[in-house]
Amino acid sequence: MIASCLEGRIRFRHPALSDPDLLAIVTSQLAQMSGITAIEANPRTGSVLVTHDESVATDDLAAMAEALAATHAQTLAAGQPAQKTMTNAQLKRRTQKIGLAGCMAATVATGLADAKTAHLAFGLALAGFAAWHLYLHRRRFLA
Repeated sequence: MIASCLEGRIRFRHPALSDPDLLAIVTSQLAQMSGITAIEANPRTGSVLVTHDESVATDDLAAMAEALAATHAQTLAAGQPAQKTMTNAQLKRRTQKIGLAGCMAATVATGLADAKTAHLAFGLALAGFAAWHLYLHRRRFLA
């Protein structure tokens, strides 16, 4: 839960803190403590940075974090980060890379096994994936 701890600041990180509702609860409870000078919350990273003065002991903040974790244990346990869906372009690039690697491996394996027909078929598929790769990245190659 504690990602880093320096004099005057402490960072808490947990995947459940990616949930904006839970993050709002945690930051509001931390803001009620005396001696807290600033709180920066980042739902993208699931972290909270707490800046405090000398009157607040780091152990107290760590105990507060443990208390928050115990209070919201159910929410924290269920708070797995949502899986990101791939865009169409990312899916095309992933398919292309897997196709290139798979055809390359199959071409080498069938070449070593002296299976000429299969070697030719996988070689042609490899050439097709290579052409697709060149087409998708034509701006980089021609720049």
